[in-house]
Amino acid sequence: MSTVEAEYALLGGLVYDNKRIDAVADILAPEDFADPFLGYTYSLIVAEHSQGRAANPITLRPLLQPHDSYAAIGGDKFLATLMASTAAGVPTLDTGRMIARLAKRRRLIEGLQASAAMESDTPIEAIVDAADAAIVTATYSAESAVELTGAACVGRLLDSFGQPKKGVKCGVIKAVDQLLGPLRKKQLVILAGRPGMGKTAAALSYTLGAAQNGHGVLFVSLEMGGEELASRMAGDLCFNGRSGVPLDDILDDNPTPSTIRAVGQAMGMLEDMPLSVIDTGKLTIGRLGMMIRRHARRMVAKGQELELVVIDYLQLLSPDGKAKSSYEAVSEISRGLKAIAKDAGVAILALAQLSREVEKRTDRRPQLSDLRDSGQIEQDADAVMFLVREEYYLRQNEPEQGSAERHDWEQALAAVENQIEFVCAKRRNGRTGSAKGQFFTRFQAVRG
Repeated sequence: MSTVEAEYALLGGLVYDNKRIDAVADILAPEDFADPFLGYTYSLIVAEHSQGRAANPITLRPLLQPHDSYAAIGGDKFLATLMASTAAGVPTLDTGRMIARLAKRRRLIEGLQASAAMESDTPIEAIVDAADAAIVTATYSAESAVELTGAACVGRLLDSFGQPKKGVKCGVIKAVDQLLGPLRKKQLVILAGRPGMGKTAAALSYTLGAAQNGHGVLFVSLEMGGEELASRMAGDLCFNGRSGVPLDDILDDNPTPSTIRAVGQAMGMLEDMPLSVIDTGKLTIGRLGMMIRRHARRMVAKGQELELVVIDYLQLLSPDGKAKSSYEAVSEISRGLKAIAKDAGVAILALAQLSREVEKRTDRRPQLSDLRDSGQIEQDADAVMFLVREEYYLRQNEPEQGSAERHDWEQALAAVENQIEFVCAKRRNGRTGSAKGQFFTRFQAVRG
């Protein structure tokens, strides 16, 4: 049976028995039809049925007649052909699935052909992004949505009582674990702050702690190169809470034998962790989703599970298409991250920059409105946590030795040295609040 024959058979089956329309409408859209006019006819059938009216040749005829293609396809003969296609035994649901599957294949081929046909001066990255977007579009399934009754939803909740609560905890930053609780599948959590607040250090410490606890983690670095990222991971792992190997020693062109030994031990620790890193300078939201799903499949093949994806940082991601403004771009990325979290069944911890409005306030306390470029981030996120380091701001305004302000400054610095504050400004299913941890700058390690 050809594609068009299948489409005729499906429409005939739906006209024959309108009770079949709802099931097919859940898995098939008008744009899935290879023949645009048949897709238009299908949209009319669904629309008539949704409004409680019968969808048959008599009711459809006046709706189809004004369409330019009605006469071209044979006019009333088209409806007669449709009627001839009706049969009680037409497997409408299976036919609908087949048409949807063929539509995905068609979109994939068209998308890949379009990317291959781009101008010769088009950057390779743009061609790859277009191909990735075509694959994501083609593989999306409308059947992934789950419909449950209210009673079934509460039934799932009852079944969960007494069961161990699943989710990711890092263990090494207890303040974060306390404020956010375990990060659960399908959650989008934003970790935000101004430059210098320790976002990457906190994210890496959280990542390493989670991986040491056996949680599968994927760290996506868009800002920092692989070598610098590796040095920070080594510095964190070499730190025992009191001493370790300073980051400057690890980055030294001529490291000492003891530094080399310590970094080697850190590598041995990493070999036992379910942790992977993606180091890239540019990434679209569609391509990111593809990478996450692919990595999740690879982990399943190893008998592991991808539970957490950490992204450094949100504003460096690109939308799949051209956005009119940075606001629209960040809004699309934010919505995309939440969709990926739900679709891939992972928790996403995304770092984000805050606007300069924070530093215009005397207390420099971040607010949700400071999330840079888009209020959409606040809406999509299940939790938003800010990082505040008063030590950083004090050091930016260090008075001269011997000045009248020096003594008070030293006292203020001693009170907040190595201190980092975590402020949970939004938590969809819990309380907000703040807690303090420690940021050991020399070792780029954050602890609770």
